[in-house]
Amino acid sequence: MQISIIGCGWLGLPLGKRLVEEGHQVLGSTTSPEKFKEIENAGIAPTLFKLEPMPSGKGFNQLFETDILIVNIPPSRKKNPPSFYEEQIKYLKYLIEEHKVPKVVFVSSTAYYPNTGGEVNENTEADLQNGSKEAVVQAEKQIRQINSELIVLRCGGLMGGSRIPGKWFSSKETPGANTPVNYIHREDVIGIIHKLIQTQNSKLGTLNLVAPSHPTRKQVHEAMAQKHGFEKPVWVEPEVIPHKVVNSNIQEALDYQFRFADPISF
Repeated sequence: MQISIIGCGWLGLPLGKRLVEEGHQVLGSTTSPEKFKEIENAGIAPTLFKLEPMPSGKGFNQLFETDILIVNIPPSRKKNPPSFYEEQIKYLKYLIEEHKVPKVVFVSSTAYYPNTGGEVNENTEADLQNGSKEAVVQAEKQIRQINSELIVLRCGGLMGGSRIPGKWFSSKETPGANTPVNYIHREDVIGIIHKLIQTQNSKLGTLNLVAPSHPTRKQVHEAMAQKHGFEKPVWVEPEVIPHKVVNSNIQEALDYQFRFADPISF
């Protein structure tokens, strides 16, 4: 099967490598020619492709001549306003429609959901007044306009590799000690996408990708500090900050068994 990955970075590169090892032909995009060698070493055919927000690059149309397109380009956190990400996905939508891509997997975020203080699931509506991130919400609206078979993956906090929960907060004053987390390990995201590619179920629609266990920030960050040898955060009030607890039915929907079911074990 031919698979294209838009965004061969922290998640896309190891995902592409796994798919190559499974015998798929994989094309991957990067915004930097300097990354070509690393992508090639993973067995992936690199393509220069940028969304600024209009598409630019070299030979990028080949990315859309594929059986499955995996879109993995998160919004910029600081550089651009939310409307920029919406425009990026709008132009991507045009390319998907132009090339009649049969199947699209769109990596989104649980930032779609408002901070209800309780549980949310795939049926919970966005609420921009109560914590839903505008960039994520508007991007999903754009991608849902395509005619392709579409699966939207709303990922929790992505961890694994160099992303160690709590390391950024080491020795810093940090609120929210008793706030539950919605984390998922990179290896499980890769495993779930791999299983999605294998399945013929076209009615999955939207799936939340979070580990089934939701320990507190304090439990996770202090466990990681002990495991990796960095200083614990300095916990300050309030103990609970605006949050939600994201439920996922991924285990039932795909019969998937998590490798890292509890963030304390990351």
